[in-house]
Amino acid sequence: GIGITPTLSLVLNYAGKKRINVVWACRDPGLVEYILHKIDIGAITKKSYAFIFYTGTRELALPKDLPSNIFIFTGRPHLEHTITGIVTAIHSGDGLPEEIYEAQEKIANAPFQQRMKVALSRVVEIYNKDEMFEYAVEETEKAAAAAVAEDPVPESDGTIDTAPLDDSDPETAPLLFSPDEVPEGQVSLKGLDSMISEFLGGIGEYSRSDIEALFHEIDSDGSGFIDRDEFDDFIGMITTESRTLSDSQHELLSAMERSMDVRRSSIDSSVHRSTHNNILGNDTTIRYMQNLLKYSEGDNPLEDWSIFYCGGSNEIAQILREVTSKYNIDFAVEKFDW
Repeated sequence: GIGITPTLSLVLNYAGKKRINVVWACRDPGLVEYILHKIDIGAITKKSYAFIFYTGTRELALPKDLPSNIFIFTGRPHLEHTITGIVTAIHSGDGLPEEIYEAQEKIANAPFQQRMKVALSRVVEIYNKDEMFEYAVEETEKAAAAAVAEDPVPESDGTIDTAPLDDSDPETAPLLFSPDEVPEGQVSLKGLDSMISEFLGGIGEYSRSDIEALFHEIDSDGSGFIDRDEFDDFIGMITTESRTLSDSQHELLSAMERSMDVRRSSIDSSVHRSTHNNILGNDTTIRYMQNLLKYSEGDNPLEDWSIFYCGGSNEIAQILREVTSKYNIDFAVEKFDW
């Protein structure tokens, strides 16, 4: 809970000097959202991980694109798994957070159109384009139905009056339509946006104008909707271009594959999923730690690691004492019982 305040102060004080991985359990959605929106945890912990275990009931309103080294899970942590997962990823070098963070920065610095086309060239090798198009159609229909339910369509012209999000060209395709305006089996701007979020989650941030520009490139006849032929022509063009990627584009593709892997992991409880299946910790990471100590030949391979607990739960403090004692890791507690 509120123990995040002194923890973040500690992280800021040691930023760039030490790895400080943060494990935070909290049930207050407002507090989690405030921290994520107001503090760039990803930047100050770019050589570390930040695990947030959310135990509240309301769905979180998360930033559009969380840094790759921040993970949000629903439910309480299994502390031994979590600790051994972090230590194993960093000690083995198989999951260094700075590599994930640097990959994401590389993506963020590339133009949206380039990111999109490079990512699509890889995604079409993984997903069936029928599946992608059908998803976009379904999301188009859902968005239209939901918009009408929230704000009935005026009788004057049948369209939903939506306030512009920016100063973009007023002739650009609107995000929302009434159901009777949506041609069967075609995709709106909203449907395309939803498809990108679902299938290309590793492309980084993009703006309304970015998605509009892409939409108009695909919507070759200017109808305001993407039909199947237009979608297939666009995918065909992307597939052809992917055969002649430059070195810089291959480098970008490598970074994006790593970022997209973050979202394709098998950890179902995570809102933002792990690049490595073991990063949350499991019996494999426990065995790794046990073997590390067993074959250390008298030295303590974990002497550089320590755990600092900021909180008032005696139960958690006791679990951490047991775990740190088991792995010969230093432990300290900062309680709020002054």
